[in-house]
Amino acid sequence: MKQKTFTRLTATALLSIALATAPHVHAQTKEKPFAYVEQMPTFKGGEKEMLQYLASNIKYPSEARSSGVEGLVVVQFIVEKDGAITDVQTVKKLGHGTDEEAIRVIKSMNGQWTAGRQNGQLVRVNYTMPIRFTLTEEERTATAAVANRMPQYKGGQEAMLKAMGTYLKLPAEAKQENLDARVMVRFYVDQQGNVSNIRLDGTKLKKTVGPDSKLDYMDASTFSLQNKAVLAKLSEAAAAAVKATSGNWEPALKKGQPAASEIILPVQFYSSANSKGVGQTLLAPSMTKYTKNSYTYDEADVKPTLQDGPLNKFLAKNLRSPKGLTFEGDYKTGFVVKPDGSVIGPFMSPDANISKEDHYLLHEEIQKVIKLMDGKWNPGKVDGQAVPVTYNFMIRFVTDDGSKKPAASDKNPDVIVTRYK
Repeated sequence: MKQKTFTRLTATALLSIALATAPHVHAQTKEKPFAYVEQMPTFKGGEKEMLQYLASNIKYPSEARSSGVEGLVVVQFIVEKDGAITDVQTVKKLGHGTDEEAIRVIKSMNGQWTAGRQNGQLVRVNYTMPIRFTLTEEERTATAAVANRMPQYKGGQEAMLKAMGTYLKLPAEAKQENLDARVMVRFYVDQQGNVSNIRLDGTKLKKTVGPDSKLDYMDASTFSLQNKAVLAKLSEAAAAAVKATSGNWEPALKKGQPAASEIILPVQFYSSANSKGVGQTLLAPSMTKYTKNSYTYDEADVKPTLQDGPLNKFLAKNLRSPKGLTFEGDYKTGFVVKPDGSVIGPFMSPDANISKEDHYLLHEEIQKVIKLMDGKWNPGKVDGQAVPVTYNFMIRFVTDDGSKKPAASDKNPDVIVTRYK
């Protein structure tokens, strides 16, 4: 279990981000803490011991796990002159119990730090630490199955047939035409399990007598009906049958919470030759119609994951500062993970402070790295279906000439790329 917990922490990025994301330096007085000093505070035993301590002591909150919540909590605290920890607070929250857990484990490290020094003197130092909560792939799959689901009819299909049966007799007009019918009905099930916004999504017909009786269901528009009232009668009966189910649905769940959802239900009508005049319904797997070209990372129930490991480690390994680049600072970009695990990108955010030449160099470098990830993603999912998901990230480009300190910012980059002079 300790090993599994350890994988939830992004070890390489943990301290590098902590040092690079400290807020602007406070006035350097006896009372106020420093933001950056010559000798930063260290956990007793070093970075490895600190990571092991976090891995052994962080407990994934049950609320966050059951809701499939993953992400970063950033905690800021002061390391006092005696190594004590004070003023622990979150500067980036994730919720669902993760913020409280991050604060708890940081407070438990009290007294296990060596204080920072400036000009040889012990000083108080502001310290920023990001803690990433990440589920395993098995946990994601299990969580998605429980916390995210489509509406379900109480009692199953047999109970639904009983509720709908009165309305599912094949209309006389359809019998006269020797037809079976399948009407696709679209409707919403709200958070209370009630049905609303019932509408026709299409009708398919099948001949039961004659030369075309062996053909499968075809769109109603291909039939030359003698009685045009057939389609209207079928639609009315199907809508009435669906309406009869209102109030008997278990609503959809989104991250464990009841949510409204759209369903397409095929309602089947059979002729008396097949079922003694009593209609039946085919309850196909419920499905939501997705109209988005791409979902955001937060909207995905199951987040896309890189098969080669955490994205920030992959970027740190493969991303370089392009030759000739003059830009320094934070650069936002991203890509789309498609349902088949391939990627589209990168796309860039326009920045008036970046020259066209630097934009070109950055695009070429980032595109090269993104191509290395193509086909290596486990896709994101919504309601159990693979969907396209946009993955945004930020790169910080810095220059180290032997004298400059890490760039200060109130934002947390996913990776820092250093150019040495």
